This record gives sequence, C-alpha cells and structure tokens, in this order.
Amino acid sequence: MRINLKNLRPGAIIAALLVTLTGCASTDDGPAEPEGPTGVSSAQMRVASEVMISAANSYAAQTGSDILRAGGAAIDAAITAQMVLTLVEPQSSGIGGGAYMMHWDAKNKRALAYDGRETAPSAASREYFHLPGGVPMSRRDAGISGRSVGVPGILRMLEEAHHAIADYNGQRRRMHRITIAGDTPY
Repeated sequence: MRINLKNLRPGAIIAALLVTLTGCASTDDGPAEPEGPTGVSSAQMRVASEVMISAANSYAAQTGSDILRAGGAAIDAAITAQMVLTLVEPQSSGIGGGAYMMHWDAKNKRALAYDGRETAPSAASREYFHLPGGVPMSRRDAGISGRSVGVPGILRMLEEAHHAIADYNGQRRRMHRITIAGDTPY
C-alpha cells in the first residue's frame, strides 16, 4: 500500500516521525551512577605508635578508638565501629553488606584474613535473572531488582573473627555505652 504524502497534514507526518524515532531509542544498560559523596574530606596521613582505627565515618572511628583507649580488644573496637557505621551510613556500609577483615596476630607473627562477602540467596539458580518465558533480564533491570541483593556476610565474619581472636580467659571486656544514636541527626 502506497501512502500519498500530499494528502497528509504536516502534523501527522511529524507525529509519525516522532513515533518512529521513539521506537529507535535504546535504554542505557551501562553501570549506574556511583553514590553521591558523603561529605568526608581527605586528611593528612596519621601515624600511631600503639593503636589506631580507621573507618569511613568519624563517629565510627572515634567509638572504636574509645574502646581501644579503655583497654578493649581490637576485635571489640572493629565490631563496635561496624555497628556505628550501620547507624550513620546504612546506605554505604554496615551489617547489611559484605566486607573483608585483616588481623595481625602479633603473638604468632602472621596475618589472618576473614571473608565476609555477600553470597547468593539459596533461591538463586541459572535462571534467577530470567524473565518469565526464559528471556534474560537486561543488566540494568537485574541490577535494580531485588534479585541483585546478596545475603549479607558481615555479621558472620565478625562472629568468626571474634571467636578466633577474642580472649576467653574468663575476662569479659566491659564496653562503654554508645550514645551516638541519641546525639546525631541520623
């Protein structure tokens, strides 16, 4: 069937052209934009002679440092700092994700590594990222779907590290009360 363009109104031609061009548009399956900045700024290098803790947030670092200064174990400071990160940066760090942990065993002069990465849920299968009918999801759709969320591994890692590192000679470290939740706008 031939269409005589002389009989069509200019608006109809423009509308048909726009519909055709819209159908040619593609979706962006590229990587999502990174998270916005947290307001943390760079600082000068610091050196410590006895103890030091580093964290993504100053509240977490300060709380861990307080644990160490009070005579607490490094693992207690690390666990406490992680819990504070859960409070102040839940979108970036905390118990809902994964991590690695390195610990220097000074007594045996060796480094210990702990793996707390996320794992796939038990329901995951080869078809986990397929739509009904067997069509694979686009990378973007898979990335923003609930299916892309892994099972958090941080708590298990901290538990394993605590059992391996903590001193169980009948002494329990007394950890001071943390009041950050009431003192901050988070």
